[in-house]
Amino acid sequence: MINAKDMTERRIINSNLVTRLNPDATQLRHGDLLYTIHELSRLISTHFDKVMEPHNLTRAQWWAIMHIMLNEGQSQSDLARVMQMGRSAAGKLFDRLEAKGWIERRPDKDDQRVLCVFLLEGVSPVFDAIVSGGPTLFETLLDGISEQEERALLSGLDKIRINAERAMGVHGRTSRL
Repeated sequence: MINAKDMTERRIINSNLVTRLNPDATQLRHGDLLYTIHELSRLISTHFDKVMEPHNLTRAQWWAIMHIMLNEGQSQSDLARVMQMGRSAAGKLFDRLEAKGWIERRPDKDDQRVLCVFLLEGVSPVFDAIVSGGPTLFETLLDGISEQEERALLSGLDKIRINAERAMGVHGRTSRL
C-alpha cells in the first residue's frame, strides 16, 4: 500500500518531469485529446463487454467479427494487421470463430497458400446480439450530444484515424457500418 509520504514524493517527481518537459499549451491540449480518445475507447469496450456478457460473446470475438464484416474476403494476415494482432494470435482466434460456425477460411484465388476470411450464416445470432446491444450503448454514451456535434466529432476522429493509418502505413476499415 502506498503511504502519504510516497504519494507526495511521486507528485514531486511527476511535477519535476512535467516542468522538465515544459509542454506548451498546444502540446498539453493534443496530449489531453489523444489520452481522452484512448480512455474513451477502453470505456466503450468495457461497457459493450457487459452488454455482450449474457450472449457469451468475448471482446476478441465481437472485435474480430466486426473487422471481418468490414474487410470480408481479406487474408488472415491483413485482418491481423488491421486488428493490431500478431498473425499467430489472430489465427487462433479465427480457429475458435470457425469452430463456432461463424466464419470460413478459403484459399485465395491467386495464391492457394493464403487464407481469406468470410462470414457464414451461423454468425447471424451474433450480429443480432451486437445490434440489440447497440441502441442501449448509444443512448447511454451519446446522451446530451446533438446530431451536429456527433457529425463534427466523427469528422475529426476520421481525420485522426486516417492520419494514424498513413503514419503507420496501414489501411484500416474502408467502409462504415
